[in-house]
Formats: sequence, structure tokens, C-alpha cells
Amino acid sequence: MAKDLLIAQVGKRKLELSNLKKILFPDDDIVKAQVIEYYLKIAPTILNHIKGRPLSLVRFPDGIYGEKFFQKNRPDWAPDWIEYVALGSDENEKKDYIIATEEAVLVWLANLACLEVHQMHSKKPHYDKPDYMVFDLDPPEGYKFEDVVEIAINLKTHLENYGYHTFAKTTGGKGIHVITPIEQRWDFHTVFEAAQAIANPFVEQYSNLTLHIKKDARKGRVLVDIYRIRQGQSIISPYSLRGNKGAPVSMPLPWEKIEKLKDPREYNLINVPEIVITEGDAWEGISAYSTELHTERTSKKKPTIKDLKPSKKYKTPEQLEKYSTKRDFEKTPEPISKIIEGKGNQFVVHRHHASRMHYDLRLEKDGVLKSWAVPKGLPPAPGIKRLAVQTEDHPMEYLKFEGTIPKGLYGGGDMWVYASGRYEITKDKKDGFYFRLHSPAVSGEYRIHNIKNKDWLMERVDRPQVDWIHEPVEPMLAQSRKDGPVSEDFIYEVKWDGIRVIVSLDEDKITLRSRNNIDLTAKFPELLSAEKSFRGTCGVFDGEIVCLDEKGKPDFKEVIHRMQRSHEGDIQRATKKNPAYCYLFDLLYLDGRAVMNEPLLRRREWLKDAVKKDSSYRLSEIVEDGPGLFAAAAELGLEGIMAKEKNSRYTTGKRSDSWFKIKVRQTAESHVIGYTKGKGNRDELFGALHLADIVDGEFIFRGKVGNGFDTKNMKEVYSELKKIKEIKKPVKEKVLDEAKTIWIEPKLVCEIEYASITKDGAYREGVFVRLRPDLVN
Repeated sequence: MAKDLLIAQVGKRKLELSNLKKILFPDDDIVKAQVIEYYLKIAPTILNHIKGRPLSLVRFPDGIYGEKFFQKNRPDWAPDWIEYVALGSDENEKKDYIIATEEAVLVWLANLACLEVHQMHSKKPHYDKPDYMVFDLDPPEGYKFEDVVEIAINLKTHLENYGYHTFAKTTGGKGIHVITPIEQRWDFHTVFEAAQAIANPFVEQYSNLTLHIKKDARKGRVLVDIYRIRQGQSIISPYSLRGNKGAPVSMPLPWEKIEKLKDPREYNLINVPEIVITEGDAWEGISAYSTELHTERTSKKKPTIKDLKPSKKYKTPEQLEKYSTKRDFEKTPEPISKIIEGKGNQFVVHRHHASRMHYDLRLEKDGVLKSWAVPKGLPPAPGIKRLAVQTEDHPMEYLKFEGTIPKGLYGGGDMWVYASGRYEITKDKKDGFYFRLHSPAVSGEYRIHNIKNKDWLMERVDRPQVDWIHEPVEPMLAQSRKDGPVSEDFIYEVKWDGIRVIVSLDEDKITLRSRNNIDLTAKFPELLSAEKSFRGTCGVFDGEIVCLDEKGKPDFKEVIHRMQRSHEGDIQRATKKNPAYCYLFDLLYLDGRAVMNEPLLRRREWLKDAVKKDSSYRLSEIVEDGPGLFAAAAELGLEGIMAKEKNSRYTTGKRSDSWFKIKVRQTAESHVIGYTKGKGNRDELFGALHLADIVDGEFIFRGKVGNGFDTKNMKEVYSELKKIKEIKKPVKEKVLDEAKTIWIEPKLVCEIEYASITKDGAYREGVFVRLRPDLVN
């Protein structure tokens, strides 16, 4: 029997996993169990790129320094639920290539010590037609990676001059892959000739480049390898491991990160899953950017504004007859009934405020958009079904239509493009079909099937990488500065003096979690009415819970008292006496799609639309006059202001230089790691608190604070100190009065004011302000 045998349930499959402690990366002490864990963690993202593609595998049964072998054929003993396709130039050469359709396939492969997954350039059902061109920049040994980066950037510009969108990833080795998605319409030979027509003039410009595939002919130059664009050829898949020291990953990256990258081994088995969860997939919706081959483009007369204006006499196409009869084109800004030849695979989802807010899914077919009204929006995860009511076909111009349909007219209300791109039918069924949406906004596979007349049910088939609604979300953090940035690129808002909170909306349920993931839901019942508070079915919001005094200013003490109440009767009484409000300033996710990568001002548009008026949730207002807002905050005794870059994206759990907090007073939040014994009038209490901050995962000593206390708050603090377990000194630095110090577990956080930070890293002239129980783990 195999060692370390484990029966694991992966989705609907049971798998036998063996030799889990076997070391596959000896230099890094990485065992097979970690490889399996990696592929399971990254499965939702890697499947977005490899699903439907024939795969070749590189297995390392004895680790990366043992014998390895390249495997194309599906083993005879593979489970019958693993799909495959037979491909080859003739019957004798055909091989059964594995196709990954679910997470269990990746786990099964990892259990075979398959470290590397290589993909063909085509996918089901058109295995003879690639859907991208790849330019593999393959440098000789010893070539500087920074120089490969420079070549990739130059190639990007060159390709864009031909009208292509470009994407890049590290190979996990010493090279870079530059990818251009194309429409899946041409055979490999045609696509190769187009790539060759691009590569030839590019290589001729640079003496350090070559198209010679034989190493002895390269003479130290970088190969621009286009020869992989052949049927049966493959490249390492995005997010696949490589069988090299450090367990590197073939990592898709945005171009701005490619430009700064010094060593591709920065991305590896250990850190890539967390990077993808916090920053997203750099190739999200890559297929949405597919273009025609430049060698096949023809000049087509595009419709002009004149063509699209309604005329008094025009014939309505039969498919759009119902659409036309419901609209008065003299009054509505909607496009007229006109059939326009499109690409055949475009889609749009609208957020539509008609008599009831809903979403409209529209899929291109036969020159029109087949349409469904989806009241609750796209299903966010498998197992959730949404009603979709089929409506009349719409004209193709609806792909880009945004505007306000006048009240009283059919569909009257605001309509916004929520997501758009291209789609593909992945499976036809008798009562419906499966389809995948390719878009930077939404990338996922769905099933829609008819249940009765115009009523359909829609559900998501694949699992998204991040479960935004149910998994903890770390909020984005701001850097501190003394004055605001003077720039038109920033907007400003009040810094609310309350409890930072992530608000999760799931159907009619609201969950409140603090910055440190403490569940505060039961503490603030006035914030739990989803129907009164939001327009939407599911969402994740960032905000601050405050209690206001009689002048409308935030009262931090009161909101902390609210947070600390535990008895239901006390909570209900406090709700009436000191009601809480939540000022929302950002939106991370809404009704089936993450919006983190949208610019801040766009996210705020969605946020404003999603929050109902006259509820306990309020929109944190923004202004463009930063100095004026700061002066007003100082005059009113507020904590300070926030400055945020208008086009900044939301980066979870990171302290960003796109957000700044400018406080009226210089403050810091620091951990209490000990206290000195008191003397004189503090004999029965304590003398001062020892402080430390976490820097790169370690506590760094920040000095002590003994000022700012009165009898009342000193007793309150001492009461909390006595509850905490004593420990050995938790910092490396030498500390004065060590013999008089009682060291404790760093479970308390306090806020202090200070003049500056000394050369030794201590807070100069520190003054205690208050404890921060909202920041305690």
C-alpha cells in the first residue's frame, strides 16, 4: 500500500492521494502535499485559461532532480470521468490528450507529481484553430532578465501598431511569453504566417534578436520563438509550476509589473495564490480582447451617426418587430430597430432601473441580441439559481448603450453597462445551453435552461477564485502624511472617527466585520435591514460605523461602548439612545462581479447607485478642495481627512500610496507589550505603557508613553492590562526600566499622539489618547 494514503473529496470526485510527504523540491523542502494544495487553491483561475484545451504534462516522480518525462497520452488507468480528445496527423500518430474540466483533474495530476501543465493554443471544439498568437522570448544562458523585459516592452509596442492587444507572463524560467488573443477562425498555418509577418520586421530592427531556432545559429542572441504556433505544439500554461529550484510559477502579470520585474522567481508556489486572491488575475477576460488577424482584415463600412438616426420611413426587421412596437424613437434615446452584422459572439449585461431594478443579459445571435431580464443579477457561485425572464430581441447597438429612458416609457429609468465582452457556447442542451463570458468585468461559465414559457433559470457552473461574500476581506489601508497632495488627480473626504467595517450583503442578510475580522453583526441591529439599505442582491462595501453627538460629530467613545455591549437588552436600548450609522466610501463587489479594479470614481458611481437614501447607510461625500476640507475638519474638531487618487484600484489588505490619511493631530495605533510598575500617586496602578509596532512580521520597540492619563482612564487601562497573560520580553531592542517592566501578550492596541519619530524609532513626546478595542484580534 502506498505511503501517506489519503482519500480526498474534491467536488463530486473521490481521489486517492499518496506519498504526500515526498519531497519534490529538495532545496525548498516542498513536498507533494504542497503541490496538490497549490493546484487546488489556484484551480478556479488556472481553469479559466486551460479548460477545453488539450494538455501535455511534465511529471517528476522523484522530484526536480530525478528523472522527468513529458507525457501527452492519457494513461490507460486514468479515471473514466477525466475527459480527453484524440488528436494527431494520422490514425497511427493520434494521442489521447487530457482536457481539464474541473478541479479534481488538477488534483489528480498533481498526485502524479505532474508539476508542469502545458497547453495547446486551441480549444474545444476547434482544435485545428488557435485562439492566440504567442511570441516566446527565449534568451541564451547568462542573459540579463532586465534585457528580456526591455525586448518584451518593445515587442508590445510593435504588436499594438498592428492593432493587437498584448498580454505577458513569465515562463517560470528565464524567458517571457507575449500573447495576443485572436478570433478562433483561422488554421495554424494562416496564424503562423501572420506571426511571421510581424516577427520579421521586429527582429530586423535589433542586433540582439534572432529567428534562428537552432542554438548554434543564435550566437548569443534572444530567440523570438514563433515556431510554437503549430498544431500539436504547446507552451507552459499560465499559473503552472515549473520543475525548477524555488518552485517558480509561469505568472501572468500586468505590463507595469513586467516592467519592474527583476527576477521571475519572485512568483512561486508559496506566494502566488495569495497574490491572485488580493490582486486578481492579470489575464482576466483575456479572450474579450480577441481581434482579427491583421493579414485577414478587410475594410468594412462602419455605420455612421446618420445611419443610426431614425427616419420617418424604415422597415423594421422581423426579429426586432416586438422591440420596435414597444418604443417611441422620437422620445427615447434607445437605438432604432436595425440589424447590423457583428462578430457573432458579443454580449452585454446592463444594470437597469426600470419599475424594479434588475439586470439584462444580452447575447448576440443572428444580428440581434437575445435578451433576458435577471431580477437578482448574475449568480455569484455554483448552487445559486437566478430567475431569467426572456424578453424581446434587441438591436446590436445595445452592446454600448447607456442612458436614461424617460419615465412613463417602456423600460423607463437609468441603464448602465455592467459588463461586456464576448461569449462562447460551451455545451448545447435540449432545454438550454452552457456559456462562458469573457470580460475584464465578468469571467465565468454559466448554464441557462428554460423551465416554462419565457421563464428560464440561470446558474454559475465554475467556482470563482474568491468567494467575496463569505470569505473575510482585509480592507485597503492608507499611508499617513502631514499635508494633502495638491493635485487634480485626488479627491478628498472626511476621515470618520469610528469603527472600520466591511459590510457583506448576501440576499437579505447583512454581515459586519471589523478591520481585524471581528464579527460585529449582532452589535448594530439598526444596520441589518438589507431591503431598506441596498439596491442589490449581494455586495461587499467598505465603510465606517459611527455614533453621532448632538452636533452631528462622530463620538468614538460611544461607538466603542456600542461595540462592547453583549446583552441583547442593552444592545436594543443603545440602538434607540445612540443609533449607529455607517458611512460607506467604497465598493469591492456587486451582484456577481468584483469591481476592485475599476477606477475609484467609477466604483463610487456603482456605490451611490447601490445605497438607498434615508437608511442607516450613508454615502461618504467627496470634494475636490482638500485644503478647504482640512481647515473645516480642524475647526470642527474632526479627526482629519482622506485623500484618494481618482483612478486608484482597491488593493485588499495593503497600505497603498494611492490613499492618504491627513490627521488634524499626529497619531499612531500601537500594540501595548508591557507596562512599568507605578509609583507615587500611581503606586497601585502603573507608570507607563511600553509600545511596539509590527514591521515585516516582527515587533519593533517604539518606546513608552506615560502622559495623557487621568484617574478614570488609567483605571480602565489597568483593568485591561491585568487580564492579559505575562510573557518574556517580546522585542529584541534594549529597554530602559526592564527590571521594573511587566511584559504581556500584545493583545491591546492604543492610540497615541506624538511629535515625531526619533532616530531609534521611538515615538517622541507620546501622549496616550485611548484604547482601540476595535483593532484587537
